[in-house]
Amino acid sequence: MKLSVILPCYNGAETIAVQLEALTNQQWSDDWDVVVVNNGSTDNSMEIVERYRDRLPNLRIVNAYTPPSPRRGVAHSYRVGIRESTGDAFVFCEADDEVAPGWLAAMGEALKEHDFVAGALEYGRLNEPWLVGDSDLIDTQFHNYWVMPDLPYASGCKVGMRRSLYESIGEFDEACKTSWDVDYCWRVQLAGYQLHFVSNAIVHYRLTHNLKDRFRKGRIWAQTGAILLKKYREPKGVLRKLKYFVLAFLDSLLQLLKFPVECYSRKARAEWVWEMGWYIGVWEGALQYLLLNEPLQAQTSSATTVEVGHKTV
Repeated sequence: MKLSVILPCYNGAETIAVQLEALTNQQWSDDWDVVVVNNGSTDNSMEIVERYRDRLPNLRIVNAYTPPSPRRGVAHSYRVGIRESTGDAFVFCEADDEVAPGWLAAMGEALKEHDFVAGALEYGRLNEPWLVGDSDLIDTQFHNYWVMPDLPYASGCKVGMRRSLYESIGEFDEACKTSWDVDYCWRVQLAGYQLHFVSNAIVHYRLTHNLKDRFRKGRIWAQTGAILLKKYREPKGVLRKLKYFVLAFLDSLLQLLKFPVECYSRKARAEWVWEMGWYIGVWEGALQYLLLNEPLQAQTSSATTVEVGHKTV
């Protein structure tokens, strides 16, 4: 089974060498290649990638951004990377993380037996102790989202899938934005496949420590919860939508009032900032997608439209 490692990148010059170095130490019993997807980087990250051409098998750089069109997100990068890959299965990683020794082999062996797999995230290696505390292998199981359906999901940066599954389910839905991975895990399971956990396929995950960035990410991620709610279980009637919006708004105000009481340490403040961004994002998403009823521009294709070959999107 040939494996294709899909690695999206947007301005990853500060961290991507760590990931590429980790990939040079991976081994797999069959053929494998690395597809780096450049999503409009303006720094020297692609120059750094070029230095690894002699050290990584069949390394290629493909373009996922054509100006002046708006730059699209990571789901778009993965879609382009898959179209450009030749593997029988795909494994995903990202430019600011680091795959652990044995990661590729563990994912590959799992994909011999299962259609859809995901590894574990480790938080200690790439993050300051104040941010993670005593946490070690934290993300060792799957999670459930607060939106129906009540099915587990895995983060996109640690999943792998067979090409046959991807062609059966279709491409990632970019309308789900940062929750594309949650949506895809649900679609896979609703189609009758299982999500298999690979405990020895470990990814060292880099958290955001800058408070401004933590607030922004929490806010953006929470906004997409309303997108999932609209897609899978939209509240019926104006009053129910208004109730959802009001409750989300009150949650954000309650979080604001917690600051003097709960932010007694640097770690606590970082967690509070994330949660504050999250709760604001929840009511913003409710306003945008439920009350104002903004339509979702779904970009999921059927199996017949999935292509392999050169295509710049």
